[in-house]
Amino acid sequence: MRQTGTVPTCESDPAARVVVFDAMGVLYRAADDVTELLIPYLADLGTPRTPAEIREVYRRASLGELTSAELWAACAPAGPRGDDVSYCARHELVPGIVALLGDLRQRGVPVACLSNDVSEWSVILRRRFGLEDLVTWWVISGDIGVRKPAPGAFEAVVGATGVPPAHLVFFDDRRDNVAGAAAAGLDAVQFTDADAARAALVERGILPEVRQTGTVPFCLTPA
Repeated sequence: MRQTGTVPTCESDPAARVVVFDAMGVLYRAADDVTELLIPYLADLGTPRTPAEIREVYRRASLGELTSAELWAACAPAGPRGDDVSYCARHELVPGIVALLGDLRQRGVPVACLSNDVSEWSVILRRRFGLEDLVTWWVISGDIGVRKPAPGAFEAVVGATGVPPAHLVFFDDRRDNVAGAAAAGLDAVQFTDADAARAALVERGILPEVRQTGTVPFCLTPA
């Protein structure tokens, strides 16, 4: 059984804007990683568990009630078990998201990730794709013991970043999470793709507008 802990906090300028991204369907391509990746992965291993049983085991692991090792054991009481690295290898990045994160970093805009995920998998994925240098705060359900869209998840990211809810621009692909974030006072935007997210950040004056003049692009920096 995992002890759910707290997310490290740091002092931030209360006037600063922080951009918060969901992980599944925003950073990583699979929006429903259980249906798209986990269930097929376990089926390939011959699990006797039904999809409903797998979803329940995953839910518990994503709340920190089970470790990833305990998840694999629960899904394969006999026979081959899954492992974190081979499972996480099935994930891919959303096109354009690394460039967007890099532009935010270049502008000095702090970034957080608020995700419903198993703690061990979150660490493997962020390291595999080199995201640790681009995202300052990782607020993961497996660490905090609460999943979006519960209010406690949004309270956790507010506490981690140290800025008021209205100064957090939150992107999530799921409508219920966007609604929960908005109810918690965050500036919530439904994510569709990296280009649309960039446009939303330009609209808010967080990123500069890029215009094409002939073959040479130039930026219009917000006043």
